[in-house]
Amino acid sequence: MANPLSSLEQSIPLTSEEWEHLLAPLSNQSPVGEFLRYEGTYDKIKAARREDDTTLTRHEWDTELKKADWPQVRQLCVEALTHRSKDLQIAVWLTEALLHLHGYKGLKTGLQFLIQLSEKYWKNLYPPLDETDEDIDLRISPLQWLNHDKFVLQLGVVPITAPTVGDIPAYTFMDRDKALLLEKLPQPQKEAAISEGKPTTTKFSASVTLTSSTFYVSLVADLQESIDSVDKLNQILDEYCAEQAPSLGKLRQKLIDIQHVVNLILVDREPVSILNSLVTEKPEQSVSLSEDPLEEQHVKAKAAMPIRNRSEAYQRLAEIADYLSKIEPHSPTSYLIKRAISWGEMSLTDLLHEIVNDERDLTTIYTLLGIKKKS
Repeated sequence: MANPLSSLEQSIPLTSEEWEHLLAPLSNQSPVGEFLRYEGTYDKIKAARREDDTTLTRHEWDTELKKADWPQVRQLCVEALTHRSKDLQIAVWLTEALLHLHGYKGLKTGLQFLIQLSEKYWKNLYPPLDETDEDIDLRISPLQWLNHDKFVLQLGVVPITAPTVGDIPAYTFMDRDKALLLEKLPQPQKEAAISEGKPTTTKFSASVTLTSSTFYVSLVADLQESIDSVDKLNQILDEYCAEQAPSLGKLRQKLIDIQHVVNLILVDREPVSILNSLVTEKPEQSVSLSEDPLEEQHVKAKAAMPIRNRSEAYQRLAEIADYLSKIEPHSPTSYLIKRAISWGEMSLTDLLHEIVNDERDLTTIYTLLGIKKKS
């Protein structure tokens, strides 16, 4: 099973040119264009994003399952938003397409676009408000969809592993949950499920092991920016909609749950191994971005020297984090290295409090480890 994001994971969800055109007024006379719900555009997008439920029982005479055409959804949405209408429903469908095409990086981009579109055009945006601005159900219904179970479940089918070995499959957050449930089955049922190729904890762990730390560093950053964007979108809705503002609590909690799992994966890795992965996978970029050749040579020389003790290992990490923050100020890498360093100074209890958001998970971990819970 190939990683469904492998060919697109390095691409940009929206180019700077697309972003500029998506937010630009359509004309001086009509900045938001026309409402497209009833002239066919909505129907075309719905048809492109429709797919059959793969969990239903199928028979020999059933037709081939319909799969969503996410590139087509993206194209239709970008064209409509750029040339014909500033429409919140179409923007939400674009966000959904970016999630499927680019994973959590795409979700982050889509949420940021929704924020900017709402801030710039809320008064006249489509779907329209009524004349009194009192009934806003039509306007907020697209954003309510982001908190619907059907959308939230889609977050769980994005790969959270990206193994570098071709015949090892990528697994999702949902696969991990299924693997954990499989472990609790009676042995006969467990063996039957394994024979059917269902994900197991062993297979999931192997896929994680073969995934680079760079992937997880980027994943943590994308998830955190998505959570921050949900918070910002909530603030905007509270401001514009007051007591009628929809909640995005389910969406936010799902992102936190996924981030929690990814954080646990990173905690299991030595800070030096994370650093080595970052350095070895981006050598040319580091060289080209440096403005101080002597400083770069100093960093390289120190990196080549053997590390003698724990204190020196963390000192090395701090120096490289400072270096990366200078040459890549917009990259999350230096921030995440510094975060790993701060973890090294924490007790296990304090570390668990920082990386585990769910109180129930904390209680379970404390019980397993025999740790007294902080009062």
